[in-house]
Amino acid sequence: MPSATPRKRWTHRILAVFGAVSLVAALATTPAAAIDWTINPDTQEAAAATNASADASSCPTLTTVPGGVEAWFNTDDMEYRGLGDTNNAPSATWSFAHKVAQIICGAKQGANIYVGMYFIRAIGTAERPETDTDVIWNAMKYVIANRGVKIGFVMDGGGITSSSSKAQIKKKLAEIGAGIYWCYNGCLNTNTAKKFPYAINHEKFLAISDTIWAGDSAQHPAVYSSSGNFARSQVRNYWQEATLVYDDVRLYNFTVDRYNAMKVCTGSSTGGSNCKSGKFPGAKQSGIVTAAGSLKKLRGIWTDSYFRRYTDAGRGTTISFSPQPETVLDYYVEQFNDVDCTVDNKIRVAMYRLTDTRAVRFIDTVKTLKRQGCDVRILLSQTGGAQTISKQVSKQIKAAGLTEQINCTRIPIHTKMILIGPATNNNGRILFGTANMSTSAIRYSEEHVITMDSRRADDAMAADIRQVYGVYQAGWNELNQGSRTCK
Repeated sequence: MPSATPRKRWTHRILAVFGAVSLVAALATTPAAAIDWTINPDTQEAAAATNASADASSCPTLTTVPGGVEAWFNTDDMEYRGLGDTNNAPSATWSFAHKVAQIICGAKQGANIYVGMYFIRAIGTAERPETDTDVIWNAMKYVIANRGVKIGFVMDGGGITSSSSKAQIKKKLAEIGAGIYWCYNGCLNTNTAKKFPYAINHEKFLAISDTIWAGDSAQHPAVYSSSGNFARSQVRNYWQEATLVYDDVRLYNFTVDRYNAMKVCTGSSTGGSNCKSGKFPGAKQSGIVTAAGSLKKLRGIWTDSYFRRYTDAGRGTTISFSPQPETVLDYYVEQFNDVDCTVDNKIRVAMYRLTDTRAVRFIDTVKTLKRQGCDVRILLSQTGGAQTISKQVSKQIKAAGLTEQINCTRIPIHTKMILIGPATNNNGRILFGTANMSTSAIRYSEEHVITMDSRRADDAMAADIRQVYGVYQAGWNELNQGSRTCK
């Protein structure tokens, strides 16, 4: 986005010719028009949602109808202020949060908003105020008060959020009029924490039943998916991506079904009686099989019997939900197994976490792709959290001779994105969502992975997918600057 002042570059950032050339290559195909945001003329950043008055300017939203899919990073903010910049005023909100707020401000009169989230931060400290989430709460408060919008949260109630923080969150959401439900030990896991101690509700989605952007009476739902939770630390300390999928009714219905199934299992560490017995809402919604017809209980966990759910015709889009049955080996490896390196030669991955339990199979897959002639490059995070790549995984990468193919980023990343396509254009597949390359992500926890393929979409949607492919490719190129062998 434009800036009133020159943007600061990261410390030691290398803006080489490589980056410029790569970006041009990434955008080789003609992109669709990207999303337009309401811009604050004073700061040249996405305008903030306020509660100063009841007019439309109190909740600025998108200035144009979005494409079928749109994507952005928090990198604009990182470049503007600098990642970890000590001079960055704690009270200044980053545009990434403003953009989320503007999505919420697009909710139509009487709409419903369903939020699945690992954690949020409602109240900060004097040193670390939660201004980034305040603008999101302001937007929610506005649409609830002025448009009769109903908003509900299903969140993880485990150790990521303390009892005092839960009380703060409950109070904050009550103030704005939103409901809150807590999952303990994950949502769909009915076992005690001792059996599967790593189960969590790791979702990060926001589903809006109807939006105002088209300006007509038809239903236009939207689904927001992101790697980042609603918290200052997530926005400012990690590289995050966000994606808006517009006007895909089946994707919206799938996401709402997901929310409702998780909601049934809230309030108890083992899911409660309805969860244990499988009394999930509805058998069908708009002709789509819902949780009641697709969840199967295996090992005390309600798993999704559909590996891929196909969304509206012409969208080239599927969504996969975890937990998955043990017969499903791996979301990502399954995608790589059908790659023809003579067609889809270029594979790019940026992933927060690759765990010890998933590394062996994944590394074998990368070796196979390399042997078949694929140009495969993977970026992992070795900083920014307690659960990033381990020394054991680093040793496996070196032993397999894949130090050129698998590297670690210089800055902390939390993104989960994969690109599979030809070497010369953006006509390929995009994967994004919440799942890391970990056992818990596929077996025990609530996650989603969305796959989009421009070659399976109609012309308009294919152009939008290629646009997002270019956005993600450009982001990957940025992350690759200064990448190094994993330690």
